[in-house]
Amino acid sequence: MYSISVHSLAFKDLDQKLKGIQPPDLIQLYGTFPIDEAKPWANYLSQRFPNACRIGMASQKHISNGLVKSSGATLILSYFERSHLTYNSAPYDNTKVEQSGQRLFAPFLADEEKNRTSVYIVLVDSKDALQDEFFQVSLENDLVISGGRAGLSGNTNSWVLCQNEVSQKQAVAVGITGQCLTHQNDLFVDNIAIGRRMLITESEGKVLKQIDHLPAQQIYQRYLSNGERISLSLANNFALKTVHNNIEINAVPLSWESDGSILMSEALPEGAYVKFLYFHPVQSLLSIAPKIQSLSEQSPDSIFVFNCISREDYVGEVPNDQLNMLNQILPLHGAYCFGEFFSSQFGTKSMQHTLTYLAISESGCEPKRKPASLQLPDERDSLAPMFNLISNTFEELEQKHASFGRSTKTDSANSDWLHDLQTGLLNRFSLIGRLNNSQDIAHLAVFRIRNFRLINQQYGYHAADDLFAQLAHYLKRRLGTNSVGIEFTCYRLSANEIAVSIHNRIAPHKIFRLFRNLAEEIENEEFSTMKKVEQLLTLSLSVGMASALDQNGRALCEQSHLLIKASEARRYAQMNNQPIYWNGDLPESTSTEENLDWILKIRKALENADILAYFQPYYDSKTGEEVGAEALLRARIDGKIVSPALFLDLIKQTQLYAKITLFMLAKCEHILNTYPNVKVALNLSVLDFKHYATLKALRHFFQRNNVESRLTLEITESESIQDYEWISPIINEFRNAGALLAIDDFGAGYSNLEKLIALNPDILKLDGCIIKTIDKDEKLQKLVQHTNNLAHSLGIKTQAEFVHNEAVKQHLVDLNIDYLQGYHLSEPLSESDWLNKHKKQKI
Repeated sequence: MYSISVHSLAFKDLDQKLKGIQPPDLIQLYGTFPIDEAKPWANYLSQRFPNACRIGMASQKHISNGLVKSSGATLILSYFERSHLTYNSAPYDNTKVEQSGQRLFAPFLADEEKNRTSVYIVLVDSKDALQDEFFQVSLENDLVISGGRAGLSGNTNSWVLCQNEVSQKQAVAVGITGQCLTHQNDLFVDNIAIGRRMLITESEGKVLKQIDHLPAQQIYQRYLSNGERISLSLANNFALKTVHNNIEINAVPLSWESDGSILMSEALPEGAYVKFLYFHPVQSLLSIAPKIQSLSEQSPDSIFVFNCISREDYVGEVPNDQLNMLNQILPLHGAYCFGEFFSSQFGTKSMQHTLTYLAISESGCEPKRKPASLQLPDERDSLAPMFNLISNTFEELEQKHASFGRSTKTDSANSDWLHDLQTGLLNRFSLIGRLNNSQDIAHLAVFRIRNFRLINQQYGYHAADDLFAQLAHYLKRRLGTNSVGIEFTCYRLSANEIAVSIHNRIAPHKIFRLFRNLAEEIENEEFSTMKKVEQLLTLSLSVGMASALDQNGRALCEQSHLLIKASEARRYAQMNNQPIYWNGDLPESTSTEENLDWILKIRKALENADILAYFQPYYDSKTGEEVGAEALLRARIDGKIVSPALFLDLIKQTQLYAKITLFMLAKCEHILNTYPNVKVALNLSVLDFKHYATLKALRHFFQRNNVESRLTLEITESESIQDYEWISPIINEFRNAGALLAIDDFGAGYSNLEKLIALNPDILKLDGCIIKTIDKDEKLQKLVQHTNNLAHSLGIKTQAEFVHNEAVKQHLVDLNIDYLQGYHLSEPLSESDWLNKHKKQKI
């Protein structure tokens, strides 16, 4: 797709302006004239472009090909190749706001979900500021909405256009649907919260009477002018910000009342905590540079801007600041509004004093174009660092107060131990203090860098710490820009763990989606080492999230236990090869407090023959025939089959682990002796070779059985085999007895490659972390290709795990991987189900 715009001062000039222009699919008309003058424009467009979707609204200023226009009209003409447009219009009733939104979107939501539109441009004519209830339907259906409210300064004759109709008190929506359609939306806000939190102690509607039990005007005078009376124009630059019912409210003083109260632009409820919000353009200019760079890398086809009428971000017709930076990507098209619409994962809101945009591309199925290099703003004279310094200082003071709780003044006097010196983040002690002393954390996420040890070994501790600091900065920036109205705090828990607390009562699935998207973004991000910018590294993460309440408001755990639960969820995610897990989805028996109970359950399972062997087949990539199967441990607990991921790490600390290994060995022996054509693979760890009874049982096994390459011993590489000189003779002993050797989870651990290959394994099993996205990641394709070539050059066969779809399978077949294993081919089968396939071979 692509878009162009045409600016015309008068209706009579349209013919000349539109000469030679092909009929578009979508027309947006933004004009500075009242409703009676808009109707001839609408009639002309319907005659000239009868098949186009036509929308528009009254706009005091508009943007045509990157220039700001204050007169006439701008026509934005968009041409789509692979997308479908639908539109609807409905009356807007200020007394029935939510119903008005439902009527507007009802036709779109009536479609089947697979055909449902997710990207909308919405224009509304309303005399009053738009209430967020109008967008309740977007919260329930995950709609992305951009647009704004019509308006003309000092004029009540604003309007909106839908096809031929020019109307007032009306809303119009255009939905864009396409298989290859991608979109990105964001907002730029020129404000920063400064100062301490204050409590609204008395208010009535929009009249703010008392803050911290003092007259509201007195608070403004105390903090902004040292007690002197200040002008209303100066106070207009300082709104009061709060979050109420998960909605951010920015209330601006409108007039001083005679009793010391203030008439505000928005109602601030009693009991709400507020901060001063300072509007200043330099604050956001530097902070948005990474966002604009990211947008440039997405290579959009069109960018539609909806800017606030209060923003003076141009001189003459030439834009400056944020508009100028966006113009470097593509010439902008758009309108100035009396309220701009912005969608995040927490729904759609009507904003004030913001610049919002919608970037669209139909090339989502094609390789991305090379982004243009951007000219960034000059930092020398920026006030942004000063604002950030003030804001962060107050934030740290509040965090310390929350962490100390009831601690003594002596403790509070020296609080350096609450911070991590490397990153400046609050540390584990601070988080634990806050969890125990205050009740303001609703959700907690723990991010762990899985490849941190490898980075330490390869680049040194200083580089690894620097990468951690970069991750902390990235998290704070992305949370600050992508989560409007979300209050959060970051903590460093350990060398490779960072925690993020969320202080808003928001549904867990929305916060879960926020952290899941963040984790995906981070794993796709490239970080540079401290000394060499050209050395780019990627971080591998596992994330656990815990919530105090579930989706229905029922208690999941006490706030003081959130860190324990988030850590449990993170471990569960890593053990199950999941990017993120939530405590509400954890099996009940995974609680740390129930570790002893788990040991008892496994002991009883052994006594009652409830320890089971499951078998997951693996296949020849060329013929598709089954080659063998990997023996996998399962346990029947309370009538349910559970994975060892829930208990194996715990059991390894007890003698039960050796008994389980001996059980699996006996099961493999029975199968090998009963089914002479069957091949099995048995997982062993370094612990098994170091355990006297297990090693003795393995030797006796090979003395009485001639396995003839039908048994493969899989040793997990991710456990970091270090005692090569000690373990090599044992492995060679078993190989001489007929066993094959496979290195399991290759690519997930940190072992020395040279020494690993020196073990001369028969099979190299490639871990799921380098297989699962090989159909999308060219770097992983090259890594697997080179690993496969190296293995084959040494006479080692390769086997890929986590073959979870046809695309991954085909890539692995094309790369000449020898064996394939994964749920796409076969899930783990019970012993009886697997052996039923081989009964014809039974002696």
